Amino acid sequence: MTTPTNFLADAVARRVCSGNLFRLSAPASTESVQNKLNEHAERARSAVIDQLRSNLQRMQHGLRRQVPDKDIVSTGVPEFDAILPDSGLARGTLSEWIAAEPGSGAISLAMRVASRAQRQGPLIVIDGQRHFYSPALSAAGVDLDKTIFVWPKTRADELWAVEQSLRCAGVGAVLYQIDHLRTQEFLRLQLAVESGTAVGLLIRSAATRNQSGWADVRLLVSSRSSYGRQTVDEPRGRTTTSRTSHRLASVATQSFRRQLEVQCVYAKGAIADRTVELDICDETGAVCVAAGLSDPAASPRRS
Repeated sequence: MTTPTNFLADAVARRVCSGNLFRLSAPASTESVQNKLNEHAERARSAVIDQLRSNLQRMQHGLRRQVPDKDIVSTGVPEFDAILPDSGLARGTLSEWIAAEPGSGAISLAMRVASRAQRQGPLIVIDGQRHFYSPALSAAGVDLDKTIFVWPKTRADELWAVEQSLRCAGVGAVLYQIDHLRTQEFLRLQLAVESGTAVGLLIRSAATRNQSGWADVRLLVSSRSSYGRQTVDEPRGRTTTSRTSHRLASVATQSFRRQLEVQCVYAKGAIADRTVELDICDETGAVCVAAGLSDPAASPRRS
């Protein structure tokens, strides 16, 4: 007599013999498993980065002060304004104008912004070292009748004068050239400008490029002129002038034009790292975007 147990055993034996019992797929290779894990990790990483980027943008938007349009000082060049966080320089803020090299045009551009800021108040120039030349200020559009020159004898007096000028209500702009600023001194200037109405313009040399700062905006100004560029033969200490062509040199001499690159390397509470190329005429004071350029706000940083 065949019992249910024997019947089940016979059925299993027949299926084993025929190879139909427990058809298992071959185990996945180690490489395949690792690839799937990598894909999953990459998707998770991308999701985290997207979330962090979104959070950062919301945080930056919250940090930025809401400034009325009337409190924004335009550079006079829409393409230049486009690389700045408020489409211009807000009153009650401090900006650094770093000259990548001597003669880069940082002072010229800052003076032109100062001239536009004079519409709301006088310009105060703190100039203990006699960096600024009155005719050059006038050529940049500065109204000398609305300009106050302060010539302190010591560095301490300079900083005191800058701080008091930034705090003073009704001042249009404060122009000051200095290289080394201690953190405490920088913070004092930043607090001072926030309590006033001026546009603070700090002119600084290339040596300060890698120093930390507390300004609201940091701009790096470089010369992009293709003619009349001076180079120094360091072994001999001899200065020479290289020219791409006599025609370009002639044009440069006749029109006094230079091409500059301005890079916004830092902007408080906003995305920086934008550039614009400008043409500047030292004879007429005119500044315009360099010909043939596309949207400067989208221009990537140059290496």
